[in-house]
Amino acid sequence: MMNNKTAPLEVLVFATSINSTKEANAILEALLLHKGVKQANFDLEDVDNILRVVSCGITEPEVESIMIRQNTRCKALV
Repeated sequence: MMNNKTAPLEVLVFATSINSTKEANAILEALLLHKGVKQANFDLEDVDNILRVVSCGITEPEVESIMIRQNTRCKALV
């Protein structure tokens, strides 16, 4: 019998090196291709250019890996 439970949603928060809307949109496109990402957004007015990811199964290292592939940096915030 299949279990229909899904992973709980969690919010991952990162400081990033993103500083333009164009860069942010490219990252969001790449992130939203991942099935574990339910929502993602940037706060470019914050000093840390915050990225928030609503996750259902994607991990912080996976987000960091996607960012590296897009030639940007991020650091998970606790």
